Amino acid sequence: MRILIALLLSVGMVLANAVGAGNVIREDFFDPSLLKIDERKYLGGFVNNTDLILEDGSRVKLYDLLSDKPTILLFSYYTCEGSCPIRIDNLNKLIKSSRSLKNRDFNVLVLSFDKRDTLQTLKKFKEAHGPFTPQWIFALIPEESIETLTGSVGFRFFYSERDKTFVHSNVYIFLAPDGRITRYLFGINPKERDIRISLAEAEGGKITANSVIDLALLVCYTYDPSRSTFVVNPTLIFGGIGLSSLALVVLLAFMSGKLLRREVQ
Repeated sequence: MRILIALLLSVGMVLANAVGAGNVIREDFFDPSLLKIDERKYLGGFVNNTDLILEDGSRVKLYDLLSDKPTILLFSYYTCEGSCPIRIDNLNKLIKSSRSLKNRDFNVLVLSFDKRDTLQTLKKFKEAHGPFTPQWIFALIPEESIETLTGSVGFRFFYSERDKTFVHSNVYIFLAPDGRITRYLFGINPKERDIRISLAEAEGGKITANSVIDLALLVCYTYDPSRSTFVVNPTLIFGGIGLSSLALVVLLAFMSGKLLRREVQ
């Protein structure tokens, strides 16, 4: 009997340890799919027109900053030592190096979703990663509006107490001048072509001198969500092959007819 009791206690301790270990695993486990933005749900919708705090301390409505221009929206936080500064630096370098983007009329709006960020951390971030072109606007979201604003575009984030950092999506969100969400580009190293096409989409059909070529790119390229980039439109590829084949047939028929007339003569 004593042996049986001892055996049962041992099994109970093993099960208790296993359950405890299971709890630790569940607490530490993170499912990346929780951060995924359902693009079909949010594309075509509108970003929330909440209050924002600019670096001079003044408050404005988000839509006032759109100012009839397409806007690239980046959710970041100013004490980040990971992907946030890389994502911002890469876009800043791309804008400076691209004549098309440098001369284009659009905004880049960087908003912190960290309630602990202050005007001091904002300014320190700008000093460390600038200078920035005039398109850039940096601001804070009032604590009471963070969830409403990020939720309106499907942006999700979590704070890891263990790592003392935020886990979030790396995405460039494109807004039309009326606040409509027109495109999500994921990653930290955007391509110039993708930015130009996405800005042309966000302009909502408004034709400008700088967007004529980019509107042509809209016809030539199609968005591939699996790679978060624009790729050559397959319809144009097959159409091009078809036209080339037709041209070749016409050419061969013309050459054959010409040779036949020479033989007859």
